[in-house]
Amino acid sequence: MKTFKRIALLLVVGFAGLCTTFAQGMAYAEVMSRKVATLDSVPPTEYATLAADFSRIAAVEGSDWMAAYYAAYCRILPAFGNPSEADRLCEEAESMLDKAESLGGDLSEIACLRSMAASARLLVNPQERWQTYGVESSRQLAAALEANPTNPRAYFLQAQSLLYTPAQFGGGKDKALPLAEKSVACYAAATVSPSYAPHWGEQQARQLLMLCKAESQE
Repeated sequence: MKTFKRIALLLVVGFAGLCTTFAQGMAYAEVMSRKVATLDSVPPTEYATLAADFSRIAAVEGSDWMAAYYAAYCRILPAFGNPSEADRLCEEAESMLDKAESLGGDLSEIACLRSMAASARLLVNPQERWQTYGVESSRQLAAALEANPTNPRAYFLQAQSLLYTPAQFGGGKDKALPLAEKSVACYAAATVSPSYAPHWGEQQARQLLMLCKAESQE
């Protein structure tokens, strides 16, 4: 009889723990969905707040990589418009990306953000930093496509880079156009699951494609 009661108690405790875990998982998904949904609508001045929010979520929910990923993303974007803070922001972003990778995060998506971080640091002083950060940005995009040949964000970033690279250095609209087309096609074919999985860039890719086509007709 004692043995039966002990087994019953263990089952009750185990079920309670399972329910708690399930509830936490649901709460995490809800918070992440809500936070990620705001990324397309908030002004750049709000990204520091979102970066802190995602960092706190990553600290609480230590088993999923996406909170750390978005904590990095929200640091990298402001770095492009703030050269004096770019190195600090990108160093913090790299730390979060290391965490995302350690949690088994999508290597292609993480490499895209590493490429963006390198580009932001390059723009602080392009002439002096090209050999370091320009090369690193390209290397990370190659790694992103090796890990996932259908990642639309990798093609978008490649097209964007080539469009603004002078033709004498291997860039230009003719080189960017097919990559922009590939990016848009990959976005159209992609499925996003869960809803807060990386899916940024589609609107920008379509705008970039229109720009490439417009310039190619001039």
